[in-house]
Amino acid sequence: MCAIFGGIAAQEVMKAASGKFMPLKQWLYFDAEECLPDDGKEALPPAETAPRGSRYDSQAAALGWSTQEKLGSLRYLLVGAGAIGCEMLKNWAMMGIGCGEGGHVTVTDPDTIEKSNLNRQFLFRPWDVTKAKSACAAAAIGAMNPAAKVEARLDRVGAETEGIFDDAFWGRLSGVCNALDNVQARLYVDQRCIYYQKSLLESGTLGPKGNVQVVVPKLTESYGSSRDPPEKSIPVCTLKNFPNQIEHTIQWSRDCFEGLFRQGAEDVNAYLSQPDFLPNLERQPGVRKTTLEALAANLVDKPISLEQC
Repeated sequence: MCAIFGGIAAQEVMKAASGKFMPLKQWLYFDAEECLPDDGKEALPPAETAPRGSRYDSQAAALGWSTQEKLGSLRYLLVGAGAIGCEMLKNWAMMGIGCGEGGHVTVTDPDTIEKSNLNRQFLFRPWDVTKAKSACAAAAIGAMNPAAKVEARLDRVGAETEGIFDDAFWGRLSGVCNALDNVQARLYVDQRCIYYQKSLLESGTLGPKGNVQVVVPKLTESYGSSRDPPEKSIPVCTLKNFPNQIEHTIQWSRDCFEGLFRQGAEDVNAYLSQPDFLPNLERQPGVRKTTLEALAANLVDKPISLEQC
């Protein structure tokens, strides 16, 4: 609940700072009674909610220490350490998931951190660029909660790594959480969860939209029981690091062409024709340096002869 209200508050701050979107002007009601033991039908005994001088006192006051100890003993696999993966790891560390006796969290992601990730993957910092996402995320979580037991791996979860994620590995898990960016990988993890009878928390984002699906063995339908529409856009990390379809190579070449022959020319034209181009650029620190370098390359260091070209 803290993450939900924190996210809403942060969104409203961004609206106020940017002046681009309409702020919320309404009552907002949210509850999570289903998280309470027995749906909150009966009050917990005082011994279950009494403070113990722990960082989890406030959570145990609502859920009870028996539930808190169960959370601490969970063993979870998180597939992906991007935007959703960072949020999940942070929530788990704050809640104490996998932080108790017997608890453990494995996060695996073969991707590395790029500069464009920093605006939404909040566990990473500028000095982490080019490093492994899973390792940096695990280190950041360890600083948030020293009791967190997080193992970082660089392996893709797929048919080629079934020797790593074998029967013994899946048998030890309490559940799985997907933080993936493509349907093919989601379907594979879903099939593994069905085979080993493990619960699955499936989630995804696309721009401002998001979805979540809870899959419980023998109780709910699986992720693969219904099909998502074809993906209209291709994630940048897939294009740069793991292209596996002909469409990926075509999109990569289009992006490369635009970067070489279109974006630079458009920036030059805007610089020459718009008096407020530089003041506006100052308000965009994320692209300021690269844009100025492109302007210098096109206007100052430009070739002036055929031989230089």
